[in-house]
Amino acid sequence: MKITLVISSLSGGGAERVISIMANYWAEAAHQITILTFDDGKSPHYHISKSIKWHALNIVYQSNFWIGGLLNNLKRIQVLRKYILQSKPDCVISFISSTNILVLLATRFLSCKIIISERNHPKSAKENRKTWFWLRKILYPLADHLVVQTDSIKEYFRSYNGSVQVIHNPAKVDPESLYNEPEVLLPTCNKLVAMGSMTTQKGFDLLIDVFANIYRRHSNWNLIILGEGALKNELKSRARELHIENAVFFAGRVKNPFSIMSRCDLFVLSSRYEGFPNALLEAMACGLPVVSFDCPTGPSQLIHHGINGLLVPPEDKYELEKALKSLMEKKELRERMGKKAKYVSKQYALNKIMAQWNKIIT
Repeated sequence: MKITLVISSLSGGGAERVISIMANYWAEAAHQITILTFDDGKSPHYHISKSIKWHALNIVYQSNFWIGGLLNNLKRIQVLRKYILQSKPDCVISFISSTNILVLLATRFLSCKIIISERNHPKSAKENRKTWFWLRKILYPLADHLVVQTDSIKEYFRSYNGSVQVIHNPAKVDPESLYNEPEVLLPTCNKLVAMGSMTTQKGFDLLIDVFANIYRRHSNWNLIILGEGALKNELKSRARELHIENAVFFAGRVKNPFSIMSRCDLFVLSSRYEGFPNALLEAMACGLPVVSFDCPTGPSQLIHHGINGLLVPPEDKYELEKALKSLMEKKELRERMGKKAKYVSKQYALNKIMAQWNKIIT
């Protein structure tokens, strides 16, 4: 089968990681895979099999006015259609709202199957600008399937498409990657780790405030944040204001986060909202005990409170601090929860997840 996957870039992020995993899986199964990205292809973050055709279309245009934006999107649609036609796909799969809309416009009257996928919480995603919101309502019914990641997101999109399918992210952590040498020098004390893009969504501002309070009595702990983003300098400034700049390590984006996670003691997810949090899933697969805001959506599906991790009310800094302290102070409890957390590797095994994708593409 010829499958064409479309996403804005492969430069990092949960959706990008999932699409690269899917592409490599299908390539190994002897499907003909093409990946189309909007960027210039200069900074691929994830490994892509040599048998995969990857075209970086370089169609990320900047526009200050709506007319410029309209013209730029018409160009994107034209270029997308050209490369989709060249790939002669049996199936086109697109990730993330604005990309989905452009793909649906670029594939009008083509005979191939079109599958679109939402990868975040629909009410909070930035694509909910009025124009994109209405385009989504108008165009999503044209797709053969709409893939989402949780039942509550399925309910939200039930009226958007006649075939809304729930498919979770796979938990794919190669065992050897846990033992590789970390790409950054880690502190020797106890380590709390978090991972994600440095945006408002991920709530690292809340986490730094909470960690500052914890550090006063638990100075044997450091906080490591993996990721990049627009708020990095702002977050660093906040750490300096709270006098914890020497205890908070901004490790940046790394190729192998698992070698770092496996050397940490506790993982925290401070997100204000999620689709289905890859970072949390992968931390659990690494055997880390976890603490997470019970934000919409995903954490409550992965964490059984008190068994393989702790859930606290969304954006509640006091409860997050209390939960983190409870695990920081009890090594045996951390070890017990970490062992239970590893079971997500079986529940969300790659073969199980890809069997669901195979069912809807055939």
